[in-house]
Amino acid sequence: EYNNRFTIDLAVAYFSARLANERQRVLRLMNEGERVLDMFTGVGPFPIALSKKASVIYAGDINPGAVGLLCENLRINRTDNVIPVLADALDLSGVLPPHSFDRIIMNLPMTSTAFLETAFSLAKKGGIIHYYTLQSEKGEMLSLLRGFTAGKIDERVVRSYSPTQHHAVYDIVCE
Repeated sequence: EYNNRFTIDLAVAYFSARLANERQRVLRLMNEGERVLDMFTGVGPFPIALSKKASVIYAGDINPGAVGLLCENLRINRTDNVIPVLADALDLSGVLPPHSFDRIIMNLPMTSTAFLETAFSLAKKGGIIHYYTLQSEKGEMLSLLRGFTAGKIDERVVRSYSPTQHHAVYDIVCE
């Protein structure tokens, strides 16, 4: 995928090659030297793609098998600025410094809403949260997101998920 290689085991951790263009979109949005957090890293496709511009990336997952595959993928891609974190995303605010990330990836579309408070507590003022969710209608999550300290919010469809739902991303600028 864009000159990156991945060892995957779908019995252990989720991986979708269909998100390759989305990972490249986020990379294009980044500035050099950003501090990034991927809250649900899986086998590491976001951190490995974004490592080209980031100063450091914390790649968290609760699944030990996923973190093991992440470590293997970091090795085969010779990526040295990604720090694997085996933890529940809800616990990250107790482990990582508050308001310290320029960019946060939240790609766990079925349940990421439960982790928004943690993400906002870790994002810098002016930082960006990429919040992925499943929804049936455009703008479905806007009122929820405006309840947080959010500035500009951009929404886009990533891909179709089912006949009645699509995988969407909200790019949220934190205030």
